[in-house]
Amino acid sequence: MEPSERLDQAMNARRLELRMNWRQVAEAAGISYTALRAIRRGDYRPTELTAQALDMALQWRPGSVHAVLAGGDAAPASDRGAAPVSEISPSVEEQGLSASEALRRVIRASALELGVTVEAFAQAVELALRDLQEVKSSKMARVSQDVTPARTDLSDMVREARLAAGLSLQEIASRTASAPGAVAGLEADWLDRLERATLAPDELPEYPQLDALVYALHLDPARLQEAAGVQFMNVYSLWSRDGQSRALGVGPVSAEDREKLEVLMQKYRRAPRQ
Repeated sequence: MEPSERLDQAMNARRLELRMNWRQVAEAAGISYTALRAIRRGDYRPTELTAQALDMALQWRPGSVHAVLAGGDAAPASDRGAAPVSEISPSVEEQGLSASEALRRVIRASALELGVTVEAFAQAVELALRDLQEVKSSKMARVSQDVTPARTDLSDMVREARLAAGLSLQEIASRTASAPGAVAGLEADWLDRLERATLAPDELPEYPQLDALVYALHLDPARLQEAAGVQFMNVYSLWSRDGQSRALGVGPVSAEDREKLEVLMQKYRRAPRQ
């Protein structure tokens, strides 16, 4: 098993124990969801600072991420190290500390406990500020645009097929793991957002995900791709009356334009072989 696969499995098991989804893990670690997905896929090996952030987010002892990548196991943090913020907040309030002063003390204590050098600390601050800016920009982008598509063709098709089969989201996710060529199955929370048509722009399905859905739900590949094209790219498939030719159009096509396309498809259709 590849080191990235070991890490993905270990992080997945731990997040389920903590009842977290992947986005919550990314936010807790202070990294983007895209970066976390790249780490899970093996496209990016976490740096020392990112590994430490993941250890803290998953409530593992420092060094657990690197231990898993090296073939070892992750160790849960001690009760003292994993104390929830709710247990710390009263003392902060009692001392009359401001939020910035409380954060400064927590950071200083963590740096001393981990033995972080001044240079490494400065680099960590720079990366943290960059991550915060990325999160802020991402949130602003999502507020400025409606991620819910005007059409829900694929979402409706998947939901109806799943309900007709009497399967849960988790059961569908398990099935996709057995799809030919699949590296890992689709996630149940991703499937839930797909059915509710609330996928973020960086989560839209690609061919591997569509193939997995075809396998798990026994859907027609052509119809599935057409539904995905309509919902996410505003691309419509227009078939000739005899069903032998197809044209692709961006946006809905009027009845008049459809008739024109019908003439063109009939005129330029491939002649049958003799």
